[in-house]
Amino acid sequence: MRLCLLCCALLLSACGADKIVVAPIPHNVPADLLMPCGGWTGPVPQTEGQYSDALVAEVRGRYCANGKLAAISEILNGTGAL
Repeated sequence: MRLCLLCCALLLSACGADKIVVAPIPHNVPADLLMPCGGWTGPVPQTEGQYSDALVAEVRGRYCANGKLAAISEILNGTGAL
């Protein structure tokens, strides 16, 4: 009996509204968070030292990008976790 009443209430509520418009709240994301982070842009590494430099550049770029993603997530969701 309860299920029948619940179904009737849902059907009646669906008939009353013509169109429900949900307007999203705009979020202000700073422009510096939308800029890409740099990684290794040099030539293809040939020596051990060049591989080391490329690796360090890529790690810095990934930390930069992950930090920006965490900041944007905090702005949009209110949490710092990804």
